[in-house]
Amino acid sequence: MEYAQHLLEECGLGADRLAMYEIAASDAPKWVAAVKEMTEKVKALGPSPLNREWRPESVVPEEQELAVQT
Repeated sequence: MEYAQHLLEECGLGADRLAMYEIAASDAPKWVAAVKEMTEKVKALGPSPLNREWRPESVVPEEQELAVQT
């Protein structure tokens, strides 16, 4: 895990884009919390530095994002 994070940092992607969680198959609330945590982290980091075609208008509007979540 640490080695993979080191490689991501060297590539310019940032180590924060990778995390590992230990979650039992029967522990749905813990899985949901982990997904939400990583989603917030990735959103805060912004678009991937490898995505040269990213444009602010390509972000999914909040209304569509909410429809996908339900």
